[in-house]
Amino acid sequence: MAEHPEKIGKYRIDGVLGKGAMGVVYKAFDPGIERVVAVKTVRKDLVDPDVAAQVMARFQNEAKAAGRLLHPNIVSVYEYGEDEQNAFIAMEFVEGTGLREYLSRKASFDIGQIVAIMSQLLSALDFAHERGVVHRDVKPANLILTGGGALKVADFGIARIDTSNLTNAGMVMGTPSYMSPEQCQGKEVDRRSDLFSAGVVLYELLAGEKPFSGSIEAIAFKICYEEAKPPSEVSKLPISPALDAVVMTAITKDPTARFQNAKAFNRALRLSLDPQLGAKRESQDATEINLSAVKLQPQGPPVWDDTTLHTIERELADLVGPTARVMVKKAAARSRDTAELCALISDSLTDPEVRQRFLDGVQKAAAERSGAGKTGTGTRGTLAPQLRSMAGDTRALAALDPGFVEQTTTRLAVYLGPIAKVVARKAAKEAVSRQQFVQLVANHLGAQERAGFLRELGYVEFE
Repeated sequence: MAEHPEKIGKYRIDGVLGKGAMGVVYKAFDPGIERVVAVKTVRKDLVDPDVAAQVMARFQNEAKAAGRLLHPNIVSVYEYGEDEQNAFIAMEFVEGTGLREYLSRKASFDIGQIVAIMSQLLSALDFAHERGVVHRDVKPANLILTGGGALKVADFGIARIDTSNLTNAGMVMGTPSYMSPEQCQGKEVDRRSDLFSAGVVLYELLAGEKPFSGSIEAIAFKICYEEAKPPSEVSKLPISPALDAVVMTAITKDPTARFQNAKAFNRALRLSLDPQLGAKRESQDATEINLSAVKLQPQGPPVWDDTTLHTIERELADLVGPTARVMVKKAAARSRDTAELCALISDSLTDPEVRQRFLDGVQKAAAERSGAGKTGTGTRGTLAPQLRSMAGDTRALAALDPGFVEQTTTRLAVYLGPIAKVVARKAAKEAVSRQQFVQLVANHLGAQERAGFLRELGYVEFE
């Protein structure tokens, strides 16, 4: 065993865990609270003397930022310190195996395991990014898998030190295989750079190889200017088009075309499991994919207020005669709210003029009831507030058309990425009106994102 110092700061050094370009990571012991820790060192003599003070200050600030990231999938940082030879960081010691080691041994993961690994990584990234910390060096060597299957992300906020000016000319800081194009070009990076790197990790897990290969110079060129093959073309796993699309969106060259946050990446990845693993999957991942939709589905049979049905029936009877009662009854059995009821009825009216007269009559009735201060007493079918909120907004009752589906899908892609096409296609098969379609696709978004999405389309939250 190579010689190592007996002590760094207050920590007793017990062994070497690994070596990097700029220092050593030691297994150590904290005598104060009697726990095993890992101590990462950075040799000061490798840093350009002209910028050493600036680099060390930045390193310290990054370490402090990382120390505030208390998350189950992030290796905790305990302390920053310096001595004459080194700057060092004491951090959580994790019993586990690096993902790099698994990949080097050609370990094979099934798609469920891969999604579980990536979901934990993206959860950690989302937590850090929301607190202003960008990792800058997401790669398998910084991802540790414990015996229990938990993922731990190491070196949060610390990687920037590796891009500092070094005295040793030509020293290579590892291959750029996981760097984003903006990193390779020396541009400023943000959270989307981490998401590119995470996409490369996902690609390698699925395909068994990196998307960009060759010499260091060739890799950097390919990252910036060449498109990778979809993982389905090189993998032995049954990768769906939806999963292919998720990967390729994550590693696209333009940061504005990638997922804009880790939450969106994670959601799209989970949604891609539906066609991949089928309805019988009972893991936590599949449950979480469908959780929002399950929560938002109304329970029990529809309950209607008689006044609502009679009002709609009266407006319809003036146009179609006695068959209005049967039409309203059938539509009421298939719908959950007044807007959906009216949309079903309007779709059954083939004459555009008759359909418009019906919608105008319903809206007029809603306005009159609003002016009279009548609200009704039913649970789901009252004309107010549902129809009152639709007065003057024929879009809520308009029949679904391909142009509207395409427009909505484009807006949805900002939140869900390429999986938006899958979600929209499924919703379009189920929906009978624009409102129902928008509601179905909006169910796949979180509360804040859903509100923004609906505002963009000119809708409000549905009751």
